[in-house]
Amino acid sequence: MSEVVVIGGGLAGCWAAATAAASGARVTLVRRALGATATSAGPLDFVPPAEAADPAAWLARLPRTDPTHPYVASGAAPSIEELEAEAERLSLALAAAGLPVRASLRNPLLLGAITGQVRLAGVAPETQATGDLQRASGRSVAVVGVAGLARFDAKAVAAALDERRLGWPAPLRAAAVTVAPELALITPELAADLDDATLARAIEMPGGAEALGAAIAQAIRGADLALLPAVLGLDDPESVAARVAAAAGLPVAELVTSPPSAPGWRLQRACDRVVADAGVRLAASAARTVTTVDGHATAVTVANGDMLPCDAVVLATGKYLGGGIVADPRPREPLLDLPLFSRDTAVTRLALRDLVERARFRDQPFASLGVRTDGEGTPVDEHGRALYGNVTACGDLLAGLDPTLSGGGLGVVAWTATRAAHTALRQVGAAAA
Repeated sequence: MSEVVVIGGGLAGCWAAATAAASGARVTLVRRALGATATSAGPLDFVPPAEAADPAAWLARLPRTDPTHPYVASGAAPSIEELEAEAERLSLALAAAGLPVRASLRNPLLLGAITGQVRLAGVAPETQATGDLQRASGRSVAVVGVAGLARFDAKAVAAALDERRLGWPAPLRAAAVTVAPELALITPELAADLDDATLARAIEMPGGAEALGAAIAQAIRGADLALLPAVLGLDDPESVAARVAAAAGLPVAELVTSPPSAPGWRLQRACDRVVADAGVRLAASAARTVTTVDGHATAVTVANGDMLPCDAVVLATGKYLGGGIVADPRPREPLLDLPLFSRDTAVTRLALRDLVERARFRDQPFASLGVRTDGEGTPVDEHGRALYGNVTACGDLLAGLDPTLSGGGLGVVAWTATRAAHTALRQVGAAAA
């Protein structure tokens, strides 16, 4: 059986590994720790939030406006139908792994955030999607704070949402309440300075969701929806949300929360289950070297000294947090010394100062630089020549994807992971022949 080794344990690595395994390859996932996915905020953007109102138009413009984006490595962007199919496949896999997700690329959700801002999302966890403000015209929303919870100001969020007059001429109305449920895990010392994760764990414990729901029911009169920070449990958010809603007597949803947040942890845990369900073997160690012979990867050596033979390698190593790019001081790719690019320029041609733009709302070269690939996901040099015959790359490692701005997001990561996995399968098929 052909051997595919995927390096990287976030969404990109897990999705590439599961995709390859589903087609019959023998797959080993090498990861040293949780991926950067665990720090994400919830939505899985296949299209940037600012472009989500008309994704087809953005895709049509993309080859002209952003030719370095991973979607257009082949010269043409995928169709909206292709992205919808990928979003549906990913949503089904995550739901089977215990994380219900709603995909609606052509009719995006309008989600509130803990900053008081709103943003469009084509794909989001069900606990956030329930709070779709597109459907809130003429309704009353309660923004619920929890006493002692740091970094969340329910009054400020409610005021910001109320001022937006969403749904005019019958606008959404928002008001704030703060509750203090009695939760078994929360000691008086913790109650004075709560963090999201501690509160989420306490709420999912027996009686915790019910206590929160009862406190909400007592504090709220006449609201149609309760919006909370992302604290509806860590392991089974859908069940916790249902328990809170039953006790509160109204639907409850989570606001988009800045990372690190519980939705990122839940997504990473679901990715781990997707991999396990697909029969992927896990090598819990850091990849140290990739051995190559005549332009082909033959083995991956991990930190404990084990050597994993391979017929194809998928690099899903991320950027700085995942270790896919190291800065010492010039950014470089450590496993195969693949060339890095910022937009169309090789990083080796840039001074270090050129990697940091002073413009606040433009792509930052330091954040968007990465490995450039062809339309099959194969790393290429500055002349567009493939560097290895059986190595592909995907996810945040790729050039042109700045997750902090308008480059897309985790949906782009998933789409490139599928592309890399399919190419790897063709490569191992060729090797077997």
